[in-house]
Amino acid sequence: MNVTYRVDNDILYIALEGRIDATNATEAEEKIFNIKNENAGKHTVVDAENLEYISSAGLRVILRLRKEDPKLAIINVAAAVYEIFDMTGFTDMVTVEKAYPRMSVEGCEFIAKGANGAVYRYDDETILKTYFAKDALPEIKQERENARRAFVLGINTAIPYGIVRVGEGYGTVTELLNATSITKLIRKSPDDLSEAVKYYVDMLKNIHSVEVEDGLVPDMKETALDWANFVSAHIPEEQGKKLCDLINAVPKQNTLMHGDYHTNNIMVQDGEPLLIDMDTLCMGHPVFELGSMFNAFIGYAELDHNVTMDFFGYTYEASEKFWNMALKMYLGTDDEKVCESVAEKAMIIGYTRMMRRAIRRPEEAESPAKIARCKEMLEVLLNKVDTLVF
Repeated sequence: MNVTYRVDNDILYIALEGRIDATNATEAEEKIFNIKNENAGKHTVVDAENLEYISSAGLRVILRLRKEDPKLAIINVAAAVYEIFDMTGFTDMVTVEKAYPRMSVEGCEFIAKGANGAVYRYDDETILKTYFAKDALPEIKQERENARRAFVLGINTAIPYGIVRVGEGYGTVTELLNATSITKLIRKSPDDLSEAVKYYVDMLKNIHSVEVEDGLVPDMKETALDWANFVSAHIPEEQGKKLCDLINAVPKQNTLMHGDYHTNNIMVQDGEPLLIDMDTLCMGHPVFELGSMFNAFIGYAELDHNVTMDFFGYTYEASEKFWNMALKMYLGTDDEKVCESVAEKAMIIGYTRMMRRAIRRPEEAESPAKIARCKEMLEVLLNKVDTLVF
């Protein structure tokens, strides 16, 4: 029997290894509670990945631990050990999660990277998404629920069918037979974006055609107001007030939105676009979706065009062209003035979000330049735009 521990984001992970029975339960209890006392106030998770057996004496130790921490969870439990927990009724009292199968991304084709994880082609039939956070299970479960909701609402989306362990973290597997991303289509034909743009806009219009009930997904207007209230303290008072007023004036809409809609998150399978990466599903006026799109294609790479190549694998020029073509097709017009007007509204949302992000990350070398750029552009745009509605 061996007991080790680690602390991650105020969560105390206590790892049990080997066998815990009548011969060593007292010793195990002493070690566990010494660790617990040294890390008082932290939520406890028992990692049973290497636990081979636990007797009734060991179960009593777990019960005493649960009395101190009613939210105790036990994770990575092998099938034989899970049967013991289940047979004795522990699964009715404590969160007990079975061990997940292990997979590796070594040798896999890299598809894309986002804020929360990276996506790989595991084989011809399977996509594997890995998550950067070591304890990403709540995020994974929420994303799977969002995918199911979108599917029921008529959105062609890929639902992850399994959770796996990848290194120290977690991942999800999704069946996507012979699917390719829109990003890959652009890389293949950067001079002819028409096919990629059509797939992209068709899916976007499909998403925005759906109305959802209040409370089903987050309201993006509330989130954008939080960004504006934060940023208003860092720009002239008059501009800050107008920024908040503009967002406040956007009418409440229950239009479904993806929230992180860029070409890495749309696959094409059998001639149909398929949505992935559903953790940002939300609702609101489409201007908030367009603001996120502007940042992905233009904003984040404005000062360093290499950012586009690192993120998408195609050039900033192709990204800028794609944004302009997609906006025209989405709006259904070639009128440059109309498109420019809507783009400026989206840019206000985009720069507000980007400025807040840069202020909150002062350790990043590019943050001062980004803050200055956002201030400059918000000043220009807020003098021109009197409504975010289109």
